[in-house]
Amino acid sequence: MLRNRRFLGQLLFASLSLVAGAVLAQETPWHLGSLHASAHNAPSAINTAGVKPGPYEVVVAVIDAGILQGHPSLEGRLLPGYDFLHAPHNPKGGRSANFAPDPRETKCTGQTLSTSFRTHGTEIASLIAGNGREKSGVYGVNPSAKILPVRLFGACNMSRSDLLDAMAWSAGLAVAGVPNNPNPAHVINLSFSGGGAVCGADLQALVKRLVQKKIFVVAAVGNTFGKKLAEPANCEGVISVGAVDPENNIESYSALDARTVIYAPGGGRRLNEDSNWQANKLKVASFDVDAKGEESPVGLARGVGTSYAAPLVSGFISLLLSHRPMMTPAEFQARLPQYSRAVNSDANCPECAPRGLVLTNAAALVR
Repeated sequence: MLRNRRFLGQLLFASLSLVAGAVLAQETPWHLGSLHASAHNAPSAINTAGVKPGPYEVVVAVIDAGILQGHPSLEGRLLPGYDFLHAPHNPKGGRSANFAPDPRETKCTGQTLSTSFRTHGTEIASLIAGNGREKSGVYGVNPSAKILPVRLFGACNMSRSDLLDAMAWSAGLAVAGVPNNPNPAHVINLSFSGGGAVCGADLQALVKRLVQKKIFVVAAVGNTFGKKLAEPANCEGVISVGAVDPENNIESYSALDARTVIYAPGGGRRLNEDSNWQANKLKVASFDVDAKGEESPVGLARGVGTSYAAPLVSGFISLLLSHRPMMTPAEFQARLPQYSRAVNSDANCPECAPRGLVLTNAAALVR
């Protein structure tokens, strides 16, 4: 089932709720591959485990429900961010530099905030830039990336203008009434979907402007169980991301469309075979409520959905940029055969030729 089917303005949260299990010891997660060359990796692993970031620091904007500070796996990774929710959609009263998610049990028009909204942005950020510290530490694709937290949704619905302003500000463009962003992002991660079936002219114009500035816009295709792409993933220039399971099959919940640019591990239902990736969940940095009713940082294998596949792509691109800072979105897409493998075909989309993200060899980072 969808964890939360509330529409956020026109956009739908791209996360699924499935039974999850904790990873009890620090380890390289299956979706990154193994540190050992002789190990048998999951067929869909992106194989960046052990690959060192380059000398260039890359900023990745996570436009989401806000990010909780204080998780060891994100220590030193978070930049000053911004909350773009307007009143009356913002329980805090309006836009501000406080990018924290809404508190648990926050209500809006009679509905209570889902726990998934409170921790979602933190989990997405950890898949990009988690440092892997401590026993429950979470590894991101690029531990040297800096995360720009941009809050866009929560207990209340957002507006389309909030989305446009959040994306523009993340890229370093001026937004009326908001202080300039001193840390413009090179990559923008959008782990949500559910807007229009056709990309609106306003959103398309903004995406075009960002891509011309050599900014990568990465968006989840959404958990629509085989439906076509919706905004923002259907906008030209967006790197749309679908989800595959460890065996390199497209997850049943993923949107299915020949326009999907790339697939990445997204987690899903437990697999039958006996393997290191049998649980089929992505390990994320999150917060749970302890016996005292207080939030405590945890590292758990519970990430499921196209919203969790998207940050793997954002992290991968930031890893490339840390070695090749002048790479453009057009160049990345032209080089996709170098950064991808064939995904198992899906009978429900005979016109699709799906490709899955993978680093074929470390030399591909700098070539």
